[in-house]
Amino acid sequence: MKELENIHAGRFYTDLVINGKLIQETVLGTNEDGDSQVFYLFEDALDEAEEEGFELESYGEAYYYKEGKVYLVSVLVENNEGCNINELEPKDIAELIQTLIKQEPFEGDSDAFYERETWAFDFK
Repeated sequence: MKELENIHAGRFYTDLVINGKLIQETVLGTNEDGDSQVFYLFEDALDEAEEEGFELESYGEAYYYKEGKVYLVSVLVENNEGCNINELEPKDIAELIQTLIKQEPFEGDSDAFYERETWAFDFK
């Protein structure tokens, strides 16, 4: 993974949101018992975490695909501000794809994953 330097992270992130394909947004939450849970989609995570008694970490991760590249953005969840942008290397993308295939809604069904997530064909 390589960190993109000499860019305006906020503008780059806004461009990804508008012109890219969201792959996944995650943020970790912890409850008063010290249990941790991953929440998906920042907007939903804010509501779900509060309902379930979890406090979210300040920063989450957003993965985006744009023009044959996959980016990992560190996002300040409270105001949806992109703070750090990394471009994933092919091995990182392969690991991300394998992780996504194992998760809901695909539950290991790679055919269903590639049918729905057409961006991933570039890396198959």
